[in-house]
Amino acid sequence: MHIVIQGAGRGIGLALARHAFNAGATHLYLTARNPDESEGYRLLPPSDRISWFKLDFLDLDSIAVIGAAISDATPRIDRAITAAGTLHDDAIQPEKTITALAPDAMMRLYQINAMGPALFFRALWPKLRASNGVRLASLSARVGSISDNRLGGWHSYRASKAALNQYLRNISIELARYNPTACVVALHPGTVDTALSKPFQNKLAKDQLRSPEETAMRLWSVLDDVHPQNSGGFFAYDGTPITF
Repeated sequence: MHIVIQGAGRGIGLALARHAFNAGATHLYLTARNPDESEGYRLLPPSDRISWFKLDFLDLDSIAVIGAAISDATPRIDRAITAAGTLHDDAIQPEKTITALAPDAMMRLYQINAMGPALFFRALWPKLRASNGVRLASLSARVGSISDNRLGGWHSYRASKAALNQYLRNISIELARYNPTACVVALHPGTVDTALSKPFQNKLAKDQLRSPEETAMRLWSVLDDVHPQNSGGFFAYDGTPITF
């Protein structure tokens, strides 16, 4: 299998890459913002089965360039997964109230969580149209479900993930016209022991936090089990459908 994983430098993306490699992937096409400085590059160095590409979703020009480079390098794509996502950083924290909304932070989350995956898949589009049986996925979040929102807050993160879900639904409809064997899904990984969840882990139930490795195994199994009739759906790490 020829596997593309965006955001493989750390966290769930790295765990997915390691799982795919150990499962015998023919070739991995991996991206990170700074590959040679990442944990992923150290654990999965370039080889005859692994190629690395420098990609930053905040650098919009690089998305088209790297998408084209990956398309040129691979004969086909069997799975393409975007794993990058942000909830907070040194300058951004989840908003507890609408009065905390800040345009710069709103745009940053939208670019990384929604625009980036959509533009990356656009860059891979010719290859995706021609790859029979391709499985296309992005890591979303249950809090992006509008119908499941009962607590409010986290405005920009919720909105960016809801936008991602809509992009994926649209992509699934359009891709089916050219490649009816394709399947496009949004995936909710659950709460995972990564930098994204660190500030909130002390509030979690004892059995709620999962390792990236366990999460990768579960998400891979979900992709094993989905079919074209599931395309456009939103699924949790255990395969349970989530309403939009």
